[in-house]
Amino acid sequence: MKALFTITLFFVATTFFNTATSATHLSKAEKEGIQLMREEEKLAHDVYVFLYKKWNLRIFNNISNAETRHFEAVGYLIETYNVKDNAKENAGDFKNKKLQELYNSLTEKGSESLNAALEVGALIEEVDIDDLQKLLAAHPDSVIIGVYQNLLRGSENHLRAFTGQLESRDAKYTPTVLSKTDYNRILAGTHQKGDSGHCVLQQNNCRNKKNNRGRNRGSGHGRMCGQTRWSQN
Repeated sequence: MKALFTITLFFVATTFFNTATSATHLSKAEKEGIQLMREEEKLAHDVYVFLYKKWNLRIFNNISNAETRHFEAVGYLIETYNVKDNAKENAGDFKNKKLQELYNSLTEKGSESLNAALEVGALIEEVDIDDLQKLLAAHPDSVIIGVYQNLLRGSENHLRAFTGQLESRDAKYTPTVLSKTDYNRILAGTHQKGDSGHCVLQQNNCRNKKNNRGRNRGSGHGRMCGQTRWSQN
């Protein structure tokens, strides 16, 4: 009995230590970067769902599904490092005031015309790419680097897709966030896949003892899966 108590106490202490370590391992900047990308991926998803309902163009539906996976990838980082999750459940609702303003302005612009909606998509991907490049330049934790690199590949794919759609409609996109050099380099690239074909690293490690996904990631069709009641409505 004493031996069992000792083993149990050791397990509890080890679990507490690991949780405390993961919570304090990251710098403030690294934690803020994770929180920013969590909401940025939600913004992309919410805007694309809005634009798909407005224009019924498949690219918005396809890429909104990809943004769900990106959102879940950042959710993996939130779980791994015990970072506070600022993402709100309601579509179009953000804690970050700048992202809230961006969502409002982009949905308004994207409602003007189909070309304007595609330009909105390209702009969102520019913002994502620029922020990811800055976060990677700060040399964060190696696990964070792996996730961010996959998100970057996805955003570059999406930027090529949106500009390709514009070109097919005889419209040319002009970058407003990225330099022309970076923009042209991305457009000259080819479609890229993340590790194992998706952005969520070590996915099975985020399941709890009942084999359910953690609160920051989930499964389902047509839903934002990061929390229990994500909805596209």
